[in-house]
Amino acid sequence: MKYTKSNAGKNEVEFKISITAEEWEHAQEHAYKEKKSSFNVEGFRKGKAPRKVIEKIYGKGVFFDEALNHCFYHAYSEIASKEKDFAPVDEPRIEVKKVGDDGVELIAKVTVAPEVKLGQYVGLNVKRKEAKVTEKQLKDELERARESQARFVEVTDRPVKDGDIVNIDFSGSVNGKVFDGGTANGYDLTIGSHSFIDNFEEQLIGLNTGDSKDVHVTFPENYGEPTLAGKPATFVVKVNVIKEKQLPELNDEFASNVSDCETLDAYKAELKEHLLEHEKQRVQAELENDVIEAVIKNTEIDVPKVMVEHELDHIMQDISYRLMYQGISLEDYAKYMNTTVEEIRKSRHADAVKGVKISLVMQEIIRAEKIDVTAKDVNARLQEMAKRDNKTVEDVKSTLSDKHMAQIKNDILLHKLLDFLVEKNAI
Repeated sequence: MKYTKSNAGKNEVEFKISITAEEWEHAQEHAYKEKKSSFNVEGFRKGKAPRKVIEKIYGKGVFFDEALNHCFYHAYSEIASKEKDFAPVDEPRIEVKKVGDDGVELIAKVTVAPEVKLGQYVGLNVKRKEAKVTEKQLKDELERARESQARFVEVTDRPVKDGDIVNIDFSGSVNGKVFDGGTANGYDLTIGSHSFIDNFEEQLIGLNTGDSKDVHVTFPENYGEPTLAGKPATFVVKVNVIKEKQLPELNDEFASNVSDCETLDAYKAELKEHLLEHEKQRVQAELENDVIEAVIKNTEIDVPKVMVEHELDHIMQDISYRLMYQGISLEDYAKYMNTTVEEIRKSRHADAVKGVKISLVMQEIIRAEKIDVTAKDVNARLQEMAKRDNKTVEDVKSTLSDKHMAQIKNDILLHKLLDFLVEKNAI
């Protein structure tokens, strides 16, 4: 096999591949051995017919497709091993120029990773923000803790007010006809949650236990059920039970109930420490993002379309997986949001371009700065994992596949790169 390499355009290379007559014959014989059992030839047991007999019946080119695949697979593997800095980002596009007894000529065009022209990536003076906890953050966290301990107590001496939980029966109709999914008994609804159609919950305020009322609403134009979208509806609602939320007092007893702290002051100090740690992580992540943004602005990259499309595939797959865990399909989510899967994909195009640029820039800086992962780095990470899971390092190693080890090394490499960039750019 011989080949020549040339540029075929921006971020694309072309290989002209020549397969000798001997290599082509070998490939056809290989194809015959792989495919002969799929032919039924009269006078021969299945898989026993000679190659020449099969070619005479089905045509000389009967094994060409399989043979061409065989030739190209081996030729491309050899090219990839010989070519330095050859970084394909998509499958090659193959064109057969000649097939004959004297051999085969192929042309393969391949999209490759673009050139990354790094600009200044150190000394950019990106501002580092201070991590701090405000009184409002602490107060909000205390309120969340109180909410988690809330009790709901039935009340009978007053009407429904905002924040109550009401148990209701309801039946909805459009133009006097009850519609599917519009009827329920014993339904618990929190007033002010806006979980029902706009203005539904507000119309229950002021009703007493046992009261009934016709609630008038209009379905949104983008409502998920097209037969109801934009239409006025009437719900006959009966209030069965009214419950009000009772929050515990902020005192030492509350603190001991929700934590290991004996006093409210100790609990506040503990909460503030947790909040501060969270703020440090948030500020660090924001700093890292700002540094990367600054580096990218100074870098010249012409991102190939195919790389953006691959990144979009990953983004859409991630969205689909996250929705699946919530019990929703991507298609149903698109309908609910009054859009299409294609429009969602288009809306993430800029994110995909940015993601590819970040990846390419990081790889280039790693090469330029010779940042690598040492055995000591890996061992330190394994020790962290062992301590966290209360295991030995050997136990942790025994549970990790080669793929998991590669992910660990990539994660370490990313953190070393980010540490380098922050150290060299943040003020």
